[in-house]
Amino acid sequence: MGKDPKKAFGNRNRSALGRIYHIDALVRVRTFPSVARLVEEFETSRRTIERDLEYLRDQLNAPLKYDRTRGGYYYARDFQLPPFTLSEGEVLALFLGSKLLSQYRGTPFEKLITDAFEKICLAMPETVSLDFSLVNQTISFAVERPRGDEQHLLHLQELLGRALRERCTVDLDYYSASRDADTSRRVDPYHLRHHQGAWYLIGHCHFRNEVRMFALDRITNLRVTDAHFTPDPAFDINAYLGDSLALERGGELEEVRIRFDSFQARYIRERQWHPSQEIEEHPDGSLTLILRVRGLGEVKRWVMSFGSRAEVLAPARLHEDVAAEVKRMGEVYAKR
Repeated sequence: MGKDPKKAFGNRNRSALGRIYHIDALVRVRTFPSVARLVEEFETSRRTIERDLEYLRDQLNAPLKYDRTRGGYYYARDFQLPPFTLSEGEVLALFLGSKLLSQYRGTPFEKLITDAFEKICLAMPETVSLDFSLVNQTISFAVERPRGDEQHLLHLQELLGRALRERCTVDLDYYSASRDADTSRRVDPYHLRHHQGAWYLIGHCHFRNEVRMFALDRITNLRVTDAHFTPDPAFDINAYLGDSLALERGGELEEVRIRFDSFQARYIRERQWHPSQEIEEHPDGSLTLILRVRGLGEVKRWVMSFGSRAEVLAPARLHEDVAAEVKRMGEVYAKR
């Protein structure tokens, strides 16, 4: 005899629940789905589908039978899948997740996210003891608006979404803010990255013959070509960005030492700013933060955001660059 179906469903890996519900729906309306059809529909292996069918029959007590004449499965009697249960914490996580993902409204990802949440809601119990109105009143997210024209970004994301899926090379016209110049590039797109309200394309630039990053709001025109590419198997997005404070990757890997006064040190201790970080404590309550990163321009802007409570100790050229910037700022403010 099979196990208690409600208990069995609770233990099921939830990544497979979508298949279970869909298989049940096909069997219920007597379409007699075959293993081959299900393999094609779910784009998975034959063994995975066979395990799902075994689970339906043996763990959920489904009266699943095989019709040799029709070449597919059916239910020998009426059967209803037991509802799977979510804890209050899981429901809260889903609800908050849907609110947080609202930042993707107006992008090609919006429909995918909406469809996913609708499917989850259909599979949920009819009643859940969670006061959503209270959650709305007590928890909120500050979501940055996308940088750049939203309609243009949406168009680019649609094109790049297809290029990423089909491994197609793209031709793009790009405005370089640092050089104040327009350029044309051919790029093999590897990855789309969202950071602080801006979207970035990361891919192999044919002109530079290396992986480069392009801000989507600076791409003035983009065309998906018929040329296909094979991604570099050595490329890993986490390794690519791992040496950056956030995104910038220019220059060599360097040790950066920043001293924070005793007031700012309280807040610096609260966060992990970079995987490489080390902290040296000082008797007066101040500290020195040590990072090994690339992209000193990004580090400079970050350090200056702390004003006089942060001082660059090393490297010397970063110290000098910040000092020169502070001097220029003083001259600007002295004019008033």
